[in-house]
Amino acid sequence: MHDLNDFPAQALPDGLSHARHIEAALSGGLDSVVLLHLLSRLAGRLNIKLTAVHVHHGLQDEADGWLEFCRDYCARLAVPLRWQKVDVVSDGLGIEAAARRARYRVFGETEADVLAAAHHADDQVETFMLAALRGGGLRALSAMPAVRPLNRRTLLWRPLLPYGRAELEAYAERHKLAFVCDPSNESGDYLRNWLRNDGLPQWRARLPQLDQHILSGIGLLQDELAVLEETAAADEAAVQSGGLFDAARWRTLPPARRRQVLRRLLAGHGVSAGKAALHDFERILMNLGQGGAEWKFPQQTVYAAAGRLYFLPPDWQAQCRAAPQTGRLKELGGGWQLRRAAYGLPDAALEQTVRIRTAESGDLLHTSGGRKKPKQILQEAGVPPFARPLWPIVADAENRCLAVTGIRADSRMAVADGLLPCWEPLMRFVPPR
Repeated sequence: MHDLNDFPAQALPDGLSHARHIEAALSGGLDSVVLLHLLSRLAGRLNIKLTAVHVHHGLQDEADGWLEFCRDYCARLAVPLRWQKVDVVSDGLGIEAAARRARYRVFGETEADVLAAAHHADDQVETFMLAALRGGGLRALSAMPAVRPLNRRTLLWRPLLPYGRAELEAYAERHKLAFVCDPSNESGDYLRNWLRNDGLPQWRARLPQLDQHILSGIGLLQDELAVLEETAAADEAAVQSGGLFDAARWRTLPPARRRQVLRRLLAGHGVSAGKAALHDFERILMNLGQGGAEWKFPQQTVYAAAGRLYFLPPDWQAQCRAAPQTGRLKELGGGWQLRRAAYGLPDAALEQTVRIRTAESGDLLHTSGGRKKPKQILQEAGVPPFARPLWPIVADAENRCLAVTGIRADSRMAVADGLLPCWEPLMRFVPPR
């Protein structure tokens, strides 16, 4: 363990030197009270903006009092406090996991560069033991990293990981810091509490160096995880084609590396997939051929088509649908763009009145290979089946098809270096050639 006198005094650790705003998670308990006190001294020396955030879970009768304590403590430190009350809904999760999900949702709304959490060395040991008891893999056994992304703009920082609870208690006593106590921490109903209050004390009595050995092992595991992540990141980049997952390239990897790529890919799109779901992805993708598949998750729908994966939010169709309209081609606005293409509509067509609509049964477009339906043209262009029904076409005033947007113009009108109307929300579904 380290002494809290070693807490960063003159500079932030590597990777955090850019931070101009730190927000500290404040529950009112010992750990977070000590953290905010330490950060208030650091922020003053470094001229960094410091705020705090409190999440009111509403799970204890004392919760309102904890909020008032945090308000008073922040006022005394002159630290602005952001707080939010949440509804903890289990949705099949345990109450602890559901509360954590709600808490981190609030944390993710911060405007700070860094969100500081008060996890300490004892928490790290407990996290490792819980992972081992639950059959976790390398990521779970690596416990909590000191720094990781919270979201795309904010890093999560755990500056107290080198220090044990005893060091925090001594610091609080030395500085006469008051804090609140959560009675649920004494309940043996939760496995973590049982470990903290019953299991680990017995192991420590038998093995006095238990914590040091576990923390040393976690350090080694985190190094190994970093190497694994580097390999998986390189594999993920190698199986991308035009920015899209390419199943044919992915299948060339060994089985364990295939699963690592899938895990990274899913996690990168906010999809949490357990072992069974991961194996289901792998099984289907290994045998997909040129067919399609679909997986629905709360925040994403994943489509597989022609050996590629597409991650789309639940309302993607509403976002991608082009509203029917009639007007001059040059006046199309919103998500419409006019691009130069090898062959497209002549510039004179800009003054032409056109109709924007989806394909109809009688639509035909003249091409060098004969007349084709828009559906066939989309298929030949590699547009996935799930996107084709939304695809807009450009028709003339007599409702004759002039162009399949972003793909091809009618060859009877097409000129070299002509204009091709493109509905931007759907263009991501056109594979690069």
